[in-house]
Amino acid sequence: MQRAPISACLGLVLVFGIASTATAQGKPSYQPVRRVVHAGQGISSSEVRIAPTAMRTGSTSIEIGSDHWSARGYDLKSLIAQIYDVDARRIDFAGNSSADARYDVTLALPRDIDEDAMQHMLEDALQKKFGLAITPESRAMDVYVLTAPNGPGVALHPHATTARTGGMATQMAQDAAGSEKDDAGQITYVGKVCSGTSSGGISASAGTIEDFRRTLEPDLDRLLVDETHLTGSYDFKIGSYANKDELFKLMHDQLGLVVTPTQRNMAILTVRPAEAETEMQAAL
Repeated sequence: MQRAPISACLGLVLVFGIASTATAQGKPSYQPVRRVVHAGQGISSSEVRIAPTAMRTGSTSIEIGSDHWSARGYDLKSLIAQIYDVDARRIDFAGNSSADARYDVTLALPRDIDEDAMQHMLEDALQKKFGLAITPESRAMDVYVLTAPNGPGVALHPHATTARTGGMATQMAQDAAGSEKDDAGQITYVGKVCSGTSSGGISASAGTIEDFRRTLEPDLDRLLVDETHLTGSYDFKIGSYANKDELFKLMHDQLGLVVTPTQRNMAILTVRPAEAETEMQAAL
């Protein structure tokens, strides 16, 4: 269960980092958080607390660790997106009297548990609390597909720790990376507007293509699918752009990444009242 820092518009610079916890206010962006935690057993969804939020309108916060999970100020659809680690556009949420209300969800445990166990507890608690049936489906959707037909572009540089292999070269690269570890695993917007696809530029340090995809996706008018087959992490910078067409051109010219509008069958989540789902299954 990967998790993303929720980033706010902070004036001149926004940083989307790969971190173990995240707390912020404002519009969510779905970037990955990677962690390794210990397995745990014997914990039930009754440990999850769900209550109406006291956060002001438009404000949210989230914090995640191996023994705790806390999201505040979210509506149900956004909570499902966070728990299942998907873009909210992958959720088909039918009308529900609780859908527009905002909640705090907290989980504090006496010991570490693994990510799958934590996700299962949160899913189970949400479905029981609101009487929901959450079901995966595949559905054709308009998307953008990201490819690299000629490999990495001239400005897409493999990060030092993945560019060298073997003996002293590897150790030297790791030592150099260690001195910059606070900057590693970051994708940074400069001068980004809170809404819309425009920015003073983007830079990455040790960012993967998947990190980049997830950073860009929330501001695009379609989901973004990575079919580049580029692995490892990269350092890069691209300049300012005023709209998505300018962004896509910079990505092509400097990074070798091509964005194509098309259709793909996408995994989505359908959210329905549990009673309706039971009735539908009984009728089959």
